[in-house]
Amino acid sequence: MSDSLVINVEGENIVPEDLGRSGFMLLQHKDCYKLDTASVLLAWFAASFVRQGKLSEMLELGSGTGGVSLLASARCQNAHIDGVELVGLAYKVFCENIKLNNLSDRITAYNCDIRDLPAEIKNKVYDVVFMNPPFYDGTKGSVTDASVKSEHEKSARFADRGVLEDFIRVQSLRTRTSGGYAVMCISPDRVPEVFSLYAKYKITPVRLLTVHANASKDAFLALIAGKKGAPNAEFKVLPPLFINEEESSSLTARAAHIYEEEHSDCFI
Repeated sequence: MSDSLVINVEGENIVPEDLGRSGFMLLQHKDCYKLDTASVLLAWFAASFVRQGKLSEMLELGSGTGGVSLLASARCQNAHIDGVELVGLAYKVFCENIKLNNLSDRITAYNCDIRDLPAEIKNKVYDVVFMNPPFYDGTKGSVTDASVKSEHEKSARFADRGVLEDFIRVQSLRTRTSGGYAVMCISPDRVPEVFSLYAKYKITPVRLLTVHANASKDAFLALIAGKKGAPNAEFKVLPPLFINEEESSSLTARAAHIYEEEHSDCFI
């Protein structure tokens, strides 16, 4: 696609960015939550619980402008993805991203609250349900932070339109029993809360991966996977992922594999 391509969304002219996978392009509105490290890693982690070569159904709760769903689709070409987004502006950009990449047969966007899903989703169960729920519950993190430039971005970062338990309850309801995986990324300090809620909603944690800027830094992100209806499933703490080499901006070999190479990882 031409670098000169410009698409207008709600009065904002947006130049598509190269996602670096399958030739996909991404529109990002200035007032919406932007694709970041957590987004890229969530797409990789979720894709690693899809059985390659088998038709699969995936659901993303809180899709934003669709960047994670697009990246997951690039990694799992045998999967159909439903994406749910509450904020109208982000949903419109998501729809434009689907159209821009000719993915209407592989990704479907829904404009709704995760707590009030349409029948098309309620009547389905999914092989993988993945999400990046709001990191902050309203008691932590400053809702007046100058870096949060819009109400759209605020709703993505703070739980004023659905707390973590809402997300996990819906994730459990929509994950296939015996064989389905619930996947998320979350702030590391909320991992105990996630495990407690997983127990309440009958999801057994099976994988935990912490992400660090480099080997000398504390984790800034946790990737978690749970299995529905498998109380005796084995739990593994995976080796920590370091993004950069020590005292360098260079990617570690493992991070470069995730960011730059064809998808080959499987944690099932």
